[in-house]
Amino acid sequence: MGDNSCYIRPGFIINMLRRGLKCVCRYSGRLMSPTTSNVTRTLTSGYRSQYSIDKIYPNSDQDYFGSTSFSQSSSVTQDGKEPFSGYIPINKLDIKYSRGSGPGGQNVNKVNTKVEVRFHVESADWIPQWIRERLLEKEAGRITKGGYLVMTSDATRKQMLNQADCMEKIRTVIFGASELPRELTEEEKTVKERRMAKAKQAMLREKRQHSLKKQHRQTPNVGGS
Repeated sequence: MGDNSCYIRPGFIINMLRRGLKCVCRYSGRLMSPTTSNVTRTLTSGYRSQYSIDKIYPNSDQDYFGSTSFSQSSSVTQDGKEPFSGYIPINKLDIKYSRGSGPGGQNVNKVNTKVEVRFHVESADWIPQWIRERLLEKEAGRITKGGYLVMTSDATRKQMLNQADCMEKIRTVIFGASELPRELTEEEKTVKERRMAKAKQAMLREKRQHSLKKQHRQTPNVGGS
């Protein structure tokens, strides 16, 4: 220890070892630690696109092509009617793809991005019967003569997103048909009757003024015959 020129500090050795380890990890994937290799393998095998179903609908059932694993809810509304759960089985829909006129430039002339989804309302057993009856009544303009409800979408240049848009439209229409009118309270009924009486008086007043205006426009009968 008397000769300082032969003394090597421990910190210098540690730094050299660290640099050597970094070089090995950088240029040789095989010499990486098992933990790092496992993480890399997991990230590679578990990659999901930004348009995957689990990212568009994070809380949905990933087995969306089958209905065997789905158990319909047995809950009922306050009126004793079974509600719509929001589940739409893909295998019971008629889905067609075509070239749309939406955004995308020349892409719309090459890829079938437009989506058309239809289903037969009366035979759709995944919708409660009382909602199907209201759906046939409220959405008569969207239902074909054959009894099919048709939804189309070409809002984006992605086929999957347009299909998801059609599904959301169908879900919104069904939920709208399942909404029952709320019964009015006595106070609300009184206010409604007053408003209707006031509107009726205003209409009669307007008709009377219009009648007087027409009478003043008539040519006076001079000399009478």
